[in-house]
Amino acid sequence: MRLFVALLSRIDFEDVDFKEHFIPLDELVFERRGGSAYEQVDEMCKGLASFTLYIEELEEKTRKRRRKPSYTYIPLMAEAGYRADLGGVIASFNPKIMPYLLQLRESGNFTTAEMQQVLKLKSPQSLRIYWLLKEYADFGRRTMSVEDLRFVLGIEEDEYPRFSNFKARVLDKAQSEIAATDIPFTYELEREGKTVARIKFLFQQLAASATKKTLPGAAEWADALLQVGVSQRSITSIASQLENGEYDVGYIAFVVRIVESQFRKGKIKKPAGAIYKALVDKYLLDDYNLASKPRQSAKKELPKVAERKTEIAFRLSEVQSMYENPGPYALRQKRADTFEKHLQQVYLQDGFTLAERNGEEWLIKQQ
Repeated sequence: MRLFVALLSRIDFEDVDFKEHFIPLDELVFERRGGSAYEQVDEMCKGLASFTLYIEELEEKTRKRRRKPSYTYIPLMAEAGYRADLGGVIASFNPKIMPYLLQLRESGNFTTAEMQQVLKLKSPQSLRIYWLLKEYADFGRRTMSVEDLRFVLGIEEDEYPRFSNFKARVLDKAQSEIAATDIPFTYELEREGKTVARIKFLFQQLAASATKKTLPGAAEWADALLQVGVSQRSITSIASQLENGEYDVGYIAFVVRIVESQFRKGKIKKPAGAIYKALVDKYLLDDYNLASKPRQSAKKELPKVAERKTEIAFRLSEVQSMYENPGPYALRQKRADTFEKHLQQVYLQDGFTLAERNGEEWLIKQQ
């Protein structure tokens, strides 16, 4: 699991295929005890290299399993081995699974912050249940039949035939391990007669939405982008642009706010990728520079040299459109009954003021 997580974290948004990656020993083994560290790495490479993906076609409309399914087995890895001269593992994924893992990495469903959560889990069943919950993180509940859960967890019918054993060895163990992560859960058993037919997982993701993080200072911007899902390699590119003076930290905050607005409208499904592209391509930089210009006062008594302030500005018409046509993310949020109340609660109370520019009403906030 540690080797898989380390490899997945190295897949970048701009990758079009899988590269060979180096993972140092210290990243894989946390406790070195003589030769045991090398034995652990040997087991990691052997286990991951022998892992196979099972891909089954579901019914198109119902997405249920077919009675006579069509399926494919695909090896996960192209290679995995230890290099003594480098002091770590050289490994790469099988190119045939590129569409699956690139989509997983780019979607933001496997961010660096979540990888740290994954490393807290000790059993394969706990890891799989963790991702089952993360898939439904926005809903706070997920119900699965015992049969489907066993199938997803790879537990055969003759393994833990008594539900009490399955509950103790799988469900309760996963609940205990996942309690230390960002999405602890409880569960309810739904019965048909005396038989447990379904399990209802109840949970609430503890981490706030990464697109809502503010970026007040240079010390925090990299951590915030990591939590969004931008890889360390991409952040290095962004840091290089900052050092070269191509833009300042305020532009990162500006991009995050714009992408959040578009995400709430349902126009963007992958905020991490959109944020990265806007930063690297700088296609919002002109808008940022325009919004950041100090307002010119018409009053002659003001001093000629005024303190420069940064502005955040939104067209009122766009804010109202976002309120009246919420995307799927916004529909899950509790919002005000009227646009006027929404304006007061979300913007005006946060320091925004209404102003007219070029015949349009804007929401302006000085920073």
